Amino acid sequence: SRRRHTRFLPVSWARRCVQETDLRHVNKVKNLGPTFDVKELYTKIPSIEIEDVKRDENPSYDLENMIEQMLGVQQSRGAFGAYTPATLYSLLALQDFKENYPHKVNATRFEEVFQKGFNYVEFMYFDQGDSSYKGVLDDGRWWDTLLVAQGLHEIGENSSKLEPVVDYIIKYGIQPNGGLAYGWEFEYMPDTDDTGMIISLMIAINKEKYKDQIEKSNDFLISMQNKGGGFGAFSKGLEESFLVRLFAGKFINSAEIFDPSSVDVTAHVLEAWGTMGYTVKDFHVSEAVHFLKKEQKEFGGWQGRWGVNHIYAVGAVIPALASINYDLKEDWAQKSIEWLIKIQNSDGGFGESVLSYNQEEWVGKGYSTPTQTAWALLALIEAEKAGLDVKDAVDRAINFLIEDHKELGRFLDKSSVGTCLLYTSDAADDLLCVDLGGRRIIKKK
Repeated sequence: SRRRHTRFLPVSWARRCVQETDLRHVNKVKNLGPTFDVKELYTKIPSIEIEDVKRDENPSYDLENMIEQMLGVQQSRGAFGAYTPATLYSLLALQDFKENYPHKVNATRFEEVFQKGFNYVEFMYFDQGDSSYKGVLDDGRWWDTLLVAQGLHEIGENSSKLEPVVDYIIKYGIQPNGGLAYGWEFEYMPDTDDTGMIISLMIAINKEKYKDQIEKSNDFLISMQNKGGGFGAFSKGLEESFLVRLFAGKFINSAEIFDPSSVDVTAHVLEAWGTMGYTVKDFHVSEAVHFLKKEQKEFGGWQGRWGVNHIYAVGAVIPALASINYDLKEDWAQKSIEWLIKIQNSDGGFGESVLSYNQEEWVGKGYSTPTQTAWALLALIEAEKAGLDVKDAVDRAINFLIEDHKELGRFLDKSSVGTCLLYTSDAADDLLCVDLGGRRIIKKK
């Protein structure tokens, strides 16, 4: 969990840059030895040969230009790309450039960049108190706040108490183009499904008050729809590229190069459009539905990009279809529900391992977790409303959550449910099953 591993640092950063910053919270250093590895993190062990690079006395124009561009994209709080790993890698690159070409470096400027960068990493890794953000790769406060506010609204909290939350997000989180940033340091690239969520929340809390902002944010969403009807998280048109994959070679999985349309993000946007009154008769909605149909797998589910995995995706798609008043009894929609019922665990819960991304035999299989059970319930409850025979599955899943909560007095996922680095299990409790799938369960009970 985050709290257990708050002192973990990327080895390369700790070894190379320890003298560049005040690691005041690290009490001791332990040499893990030449045989230490992290092979358990891989489903397939990569083989990469590392060779020393002979350098010219002066950097090439391309390298110098790249370094200049890197310096220009550091965010206001010190991050590069909003992520702590990206920040660390960027600082390593800059440090390498500084060591090898000191005559090309503005020492004062580099020192300011390093200080800001290290301050950001320390803020994220160490300075969060007992917060669940302690030790994580990024700050997602606007998304998390949205989920909590949406959950409170759905269990009956007075809208007037939630208006200040919406006002605060609009003031500090929404960008000039109408899009909402995921959290701090993401201002340069607003997030599409976060924007969809704030639209839904504004409509639920006070549609008339936020009318202009709803329209502006929706314009942003429509402008971000990819060809084919889907949505990436942050970008438009940043789909897979054979040439990029070819040249990136074995390093393709070391960074998130693409931002292709994904089922889960598209479904979240579609659900927001449903709250606005759009239906499949509207072109942009029909295009999104077409994308979801095209991406469905033979067994009935979809692959989830930002959560693990097929259970998460079904839990996004079915509520989205229900939101636009789509008939859930259509074969392709019903097929996903039937698959959910088929893979429900004997304890009533749902679970799926990250192994399901690479090994078909793990699809829909895993220890039951509160989060994945909540995701499944989002779909099952909508299916029950549509008249499908899922009551037994719904009741069993709800009972699992009740019994699971009794064990610790909180929700705790016992396996990973997120696809992001250092996304850890205590988020299930802190965010009430992460996406607040439990909101509709509480409402139902």
